[in-house]
Amino acid sequence: MPCPVAAQGNLRVLHISCQDVAELVAHRQGGSQLTLPLRLSLSSLSSVACHVSKQTNMVVEFTPSIRDKPVVVVGLGDPVMDILANVPTEWLATVTLEPGGCLPVPPEAMSQLLANASTQSDLVRIPGGSAANVVKGIANIAGGNGGIAAAQCRFVGMIGSDETGREYRHKLAAQGVEPLLLESESGAPSASAVCLVTPDGQRTMRTCLGASLELKSSAQLPAGWVDGCRLLHAEGYCLYRPQLAREMMEAARERGALVSIDLASFELVRNCKDALLGLLQDGLVDLIFANEEEAVTLCQVLGIAPSGSETNDPEACVAAAQRFLLSPLGGRVKVAVTSLGARGCVARGADGEQGASPASRVMVVDTIGAGDFFTAGFLSAYLGGASLQQCCAAGCAAGAEAVQAVGAELPPAAFDRLRAAMEAILATKRTIPGPAAAAAAAASVAALAAALAPGGSVATAATACPTGTPVAVGALV
Repeated sequence: MPCPVAAQGNLRVLHISCQDVAELVAHRQGGSQLTLPLRLSLSSLSSVACHVSKQTNMVVEFTPSIRDKPVVVVGLGDPVMDILANVPTEWLATVTLEPGGCLPVPPEAMSQLLANASTQSDLVRIPGGSAANVVKGIANIAGGNGGIAAAQCRFVGMIGSDETGREYRHKLAAQGVEPLLLESESGAPSASAVCLVTPDGQRTMRTCLGASLELKSSAQLPAGWVDGCRLLHAEGYCLYRPQLAREMMEAARERGALVSIDLASFELVRNCKDALLGLLQDGLVDLIFANEEEAVTLCQVLGIAPSGSETNDPEACVAAAQRFLLSPLGGRVKVAVTSLGARGCVARGADGEQGASPASRVMVVDTIGAGDFFTAGFLSAYLGGASLQQCCAAGCAAGAEAVQAVGAELPPAAFDRLRAAMEAILATKRTIPGPAAAAAAAASVAALAAALAPGGSVATAATACPTGTPVAVGALV
C-alpha cells in the first residue's frame, strides 16, 4: 500500500510498492510531472513508458501528455450566421459563372440576394464561420472518451449588438466553445452569409461581414485570450485584416503555440497573396490547409505550376504547392495538407513524413462546413500526437460525416460515430518515420494521384453525383 511522505497543494509524493501497473497509474496526478520513488516489479513495465535505471528503488518520471490536460485551442475568424438556400444550378448561373468559393458583398447586395434566393427555397439559419466551425468540431470531437485529446476551445471575433449576435453567442457556447466575442457599438449588424446549395451538394457563398470587420487589432481583445494556448487556428479570411492576423499569430508563437491556417477559397488566394506570403516567410504558420482548387490557384499566382499543368494536371499542382509551402525558402510550414474532395486528401511534412487517405462512400446532403470539419478532425488527431497518415484518415472521417448533415452542424449521433471512428484510427500504433513507413505513405499518395489522373475511376461528387446519391467522400470543400 502506498504511504504519503510529503504533500503540497494537491500534489502528493508517495513511496509505492506494487506489482500492478494499474495500481501505479491510479496514483498519477493528471497534468503534473511527478518523480515518484517506488518499488516496481519489472514484469509490470510492459505497458508503461518509462526509463528503468534499477529494478528496485528506481525513479520513474511521468511527463504530462495531451490526454492528461485539456488542450487550449483558440479560433480566429468572423462569427457568421449562415443562411442556407437550396437553389437550381441554372439559377446559380445567374449569380456567378464560377460556382463554389466565397466572396464578400455589401449589405444592400446581401439583402437583394437573400430576397432572390427566398424565391427558390426556404431559408435556414445556422451559426457558422470557418474558424468557428473548426473549433466547434474540435470541441465536440473531444467530448467523448478514448484516445482523442481533450480540448478547451475559444473563439475570438466581433458581433453586432443585435439579436443575431446574441443568438450566435448562445449557440456557440452550447457547442462547448467559449465565445470571446466583442460587441460592436457602431450599430453595424452581425455578420451573415448566404450559402447557395445546388443539387450536387456544392455550395457557393456570399458574405456580408458587418460588425466583424471592426475587430482590427489584438489590442481590442480581452486580457488572457491567449492564456494556455496550444493552437491558434485562423481562417483564411483573416488575411483581409493582416495586422490582426499577424498580431495574434505572434502572440500565440510567443507562448509556444502552434499556428494553423486554412486558405478558405480560391478567390482569397488570388486577392491576399502578399499578406499570406508575408506571414509564411516570417515563419508564423505551422500547418496550412488548402483544397485542390486553392492549391492550383496558389501555383498560378506564384508562377510555380509545372509547365502545362495549370488545367490538365491538378495532381502536379498539388505537389508543387506543397513543395513550396514546406520549403525553408518558401512557405516554411511544418505540415501542408490538401483535401481532394471525393478523392480524399494528401499531407506532407517538412521532415519528409507523408500521409494520405482515400474517401468514404456516403450520401451527400450538402458540402457546407465539410472542409472545416475535415480540418477539425485532422487537427484533433494531430494534437493527440498522431501520424500524418492517421490525421488524414481522421480528417476524411470528419468530412464524410459533415456532408451528410444540413449546414455546418452535426447532430449528436454523428459525433458519436465520428468519435468511435477516430478512436479506432488513433488506436493503431503510430509508425516511427523510416524508409518503410515513408514508402508506404508514398504508395498511398501515388494511389490517390492515379485516381486524379485522366481516366481515373473515382467519382467527383461536385460534378457527377446529385444530392442523395452514394458517393466517395473524403473532405469536400
